[in-house]
Amino acid sequence: MAMDKQQLHKRLEELHAELQQVDSLDAGERETLQRLRSDIQELLAQKEGASSHQYKSMADRLREDVETLEASHPQATMLMGQLIDALAKIGI
Repeated sequence: MAMDKQQLHKRLEELHAELQQVDSLDAGERETLQRLRSDIQELLAQKEGASSHQYKSMADRLREDVETLEASHPQATMLMGQLIDALAKIGI
């Protein structure tokens, strides 16, 4: 499980870095991106202390946000998909 969480945190960091590079096209996307970045930072700050509920909440938001950002930000949504998969692998 520890290795899985390490991989998960690596994916979170990759996604966070990618989201920092994204120029949003409209206010809705900008709000979505800011919320995602904030949520990721919160999870990363907690290291091992994040609860399953927090990860599940993150997975749910990612699934919703993939649809919002899919057309305009394919690289970010690809990383979001990988993160959803990583969360699924640890049972989230």
